[in-house]
Amino acid sequence: MSINDYLNRNISLLESDIISQLDNEFNSHDFIMKFAKQFEKDYILFLYAYKGNEAFRNVHSQIARFLSENSALLGICKTHKVKSQNVFGEIDEIQAWKKK
Repeated sequence: MSINDYLNRNISLLESDIISQLDNEFNSHDFIMKFAKQFEKDYILFLYAYKGNEAFRNVHSQIARFLSENSALLGICKTHKVKSQNVFGEIDEIQAWKKK
């Protein structure tokens, strides 16, 4: 199952169990950290599927794209780009979000 399909199947849980637990303003990394904790087994399987092929970058970018494409259904909107530390301690420029 693709990451997009998985997220679509669990969209109500993403809203109720992740987005509702985040601050009113959050960024993609905040969402991904909560997602990884809530859906740990599946998150690891997605990473494993991309092993040796920038697994974290591929999985995280697909999750971020899902947020963007489904923002209306999730009750969020883009605000601006922010600098945030990724899982490797590097600073990335990522999307910030605000709950509607």
